[in-house]
Amino acid sequence: MTQLIGMVLVILSAAMTIVVWNATLAIEGVFTTVLASGLIVWGILAFPELAIGLWLIAKGSRSAKVGKIQDRLASLVRTEGRISVDEAARSLESNRLTVVEAAEEMAKKKLPLVYLDVSSNEIVDPRSVELEESILHLLHARRRMSFAEISEVTEANREQVVQALNELSKSGNFRGTVDTGSNVVYTQEAVTELPRALTFCTHCGGKLPEPVLPGEEEECPYCGRMNVNRLDV
Repeated sequence: MTQLIGMVLVILSAAMTIVVWNATLAIEGVFTTVLASGLIVWGILAFPELAIGLWLIAKGSRSAKVGKIQDRLASLVRTEGRISVDEAARSLESNRLTVVEAAEEMAKKKLPLVYLDVSSNEIVDPRSVELEESILHLLHARRRMSFAEISEVTEANREQVVQALNELSKSGNFRGTVDTGSNVVYTQEAVTELPRALTFCTHCGGKLPEPVLPGEEEECPYCGRMNVNRLDV
């Protein structure tokens, strides 16, 4: 869709360029003055569409490359347990940047299959490391997770998750909030962003299952439309 919109904008820019060119040719006067006027008009009417269109095409192409390797990356990491970014790039016949972007996107999903350990420059299967380490990295990527989500990703039971969170809090490695009433864990960042979270659907007004933090999007269970909480809002 991003690439399609970009192509439409490029075509629109081309059409406006033709209009400006024809209008410029029809103007009589000093050549340099007419040319300068034409360039100014083109810069106002056609250049923005061209620039945005090319950017959207490039962005869409990048997203397609990232999405294309996610399934293979997940399978590779599940087999290896943990693997360096460079080794994963070689195995997938991709480049380092694409692999990193794919891992970061996968880590932000509701049930992350992998996460990126920046300190070791590795992509990790949450089940292959100590539970406390896994929870820390998962929460860093997601900002908020329910006990059920953590259990499903790490294959640990509720008691183990609660114990790991208590140990992390005691050691000072986790400074977020553990809401045992709703069984949800919030990072410190998530807690500060809760006042700006969406709690009701922006389309139908229905109450959303959980707050949508800035930078997140969630489908409304009532009308089926997406609620996007943009970071710049």
